[in-house]
Amino acid sequence: MEQNEALLKQLSRENQKAQNHVVNLMESFRAINSTLELDEVLKKIMHSALKIVETAEAGYIQMYDAISDKLIVKTYVGFNENIKFFKVNIGESITGKVFRDGDIRLITSTEEIYNSMANLSEENLEFITKAHQNSPTIKSILSVPVALGTKTMGVMTFHCFDVEDGLSETDLLLLQSFASQAATALYNAQLHTEVQNSLDEVIHLSKKLKETNAMLEKRTEIHTHLTKLSVQNKGLEAIILEMNKLMERKLVYADYLEGNYVPQHIQHIATILDDIFLLFANKTEASYVSTYDSVQIDCYIYPIRSGSVFLGCLIVEGNTPLLQPDQLIIEQGALTLSLEIMRLRSQTEILYKKTYETYHRFLEIRNLQQAELVAQELGIHHDHFLQIALIELDGNADLLSLENDALLLLAHLKEKLRLENSLLFSYNNKITVLSFTRDSAGEGMITNILKNGMNWWNERFTVVARGGISTGQYSPGQAKDYHMKAEKALLHLKKQKEKGLLHYRDIGISTLFLHHPAEEINSFLSETFSVLWNNNETNDELLHTLFTYIQNNRSMATTAKELHIHTNTLYHRIKKVEDLLKIDFNHYEDHLKVLLAVYLYNTFMAD
Repeated sequence: MEQNEALLKQLSRENQKAQNHVVNLMESFRAINSTLELDEVLKKIMHSALKIVETAEAGYIQMYDAISDKLIVKTYVGFNENIKFFKVNIGESITGKVFRDGDIRLITSTEEIYNSMANLSEENLEFITKAHQNSPTIKSILSVPVALGTKTMGVMTFHCFDVEDGLSETDLLLLQSFASQAATALYNAQLHTEVQNSLDEVIHLSKKLKETNAMLEKRTEIHTHLTKLSVQNKGLEAIILEMNKLMERKLVYADYLEGNYVPQHIQHIATILDDIFLLFANKTEASYVSTYDSVQIDCYIYPIRSGSVFLGCLIVEGNTPLLQPDQLIIEQGALTLSLEIMRLRSQTEILYKKTYETYHRFLEIRNLQQAELVAQELGIHHDHFLQIALIELDGNADLLSLENDALLLLAHLKEKLRLENSLLFSYNNKITVLSFTRDSAGEGMITNILKNGMNWWNERFTVVARGGISTGQYSPGQAKDYHMKAEKALLHLKKQKEKGLLHYRDIGISTLFLHHPAEEINSFLSETFSVLWNNNETNDELLHTLFTYIQNNRSMATTAKELHIHTNTLYHRIKKVEDLLKIDFNHYEDHLKVLLAVYLYNTFMAD
């Protein structure tokens, strides 16, 4: 009960924090749109951004100057006047690359920051260092392009000097939402300045300004409306349904984490879901696509991401260009959805962490009554036969994306493995499956479902899924043994660089060597094969002959046929091997030693 209350309090704090972020954003939107004077707008943007990114200690905004072809600092907070002389070329240092590529950069390592600044001129390095003399070393940096549509106008950058990992993914997400509003405000201010400086164009520019303001008002209205649903905890489905009410054309949200879509009544989307996820898992830009199954489906796909993590897609059917109001709804809806999804994901991670801890507590218990109580906490009950499977994903250096993939595979397995007395959860990129049945009859069914699910994954994704499973009669205390056996089966697959699912009982003699270091096995092989273990052409031939001879159970006829040599030639080769290695195949221990060495080489060392 106390744990549940603590969890609820933590969730409440997270919700309150999310609401505070929304309030800060809305106040910032109002502040930066309260004036059209360019210098004043820049100052308001800078001060508002520092309220949103609370951990930042200093920041500045650079705008692109077409005459000098450089990024010029227009406003700053937390720096001295030396920052005014900091002018970078396009592609120079971090901010120059952000402007050139249009990508957000969050760097939380001092070493990586200064490596990214390697092409910064000595003059600019001196200016940026002198601009904050009290704390010249940057601990973390967040740099965001200020862009309206496809036009990049400048770069907004924040520094953290005193706190390690001061800037975070949450700061990035919030600033991303704010940056689009800031870009609109700057664009409006620039238009206003041009109007004041060019009276001949005042009518045209005034009309354009009104249109832009109307768009901004509409955008703010949509953003406020959808954000309100999120703050009120209405859920993803309520946000999607409300977006559908606002739009001229209907849309569907495809959830990558859950592997499903909303609204559910648009059923033909299910036939193209896997293809869409494959196409857009690594994309950041929206585009029109055509898919072919039983019928052709044309649609506009808008990927939703949080940093490097792919969350899902908004799908609008049709190949005609979207009307501007619909584009605004999709853009603002995507921002709201990403915040909502990350909030839900945080809650899921907390629940799975608690489940992980309770599961491992269950493994350690040997008392029947205590084990039953902990099992009830996990939502299961004891039975006679137990299956434990551990599944791991491998192949993506980005840990957040890897955890994202694990949640997708987990959702797929949950859909297929709908057994009442089962537990499935993901933690630290590892999926755990625990299932109780009355007898062993269900073992084959569960194993096949897991194998099919992992095959489904491995056929579609480059990230490899592999798993180990162990089954048997249950009594308190044995669950841990089966867990360890599943771990060993998984370890065997990893050492073999294989994918799929392996049962512990199918490992065979390899269980004796799973935890042996590779160096120790290699040393045994070198000692066993001694003089044959080199790159000499003759010795390579003898080593190949030896391996073939052992693998054919010492059959002279079969080995000679496979090597395409006469049996007399084979006899002389084997005799030479015995002489060189100082062994006798008729001697039991010599035969067993070579047999084991060949097995270890093929199992653990061969590519």
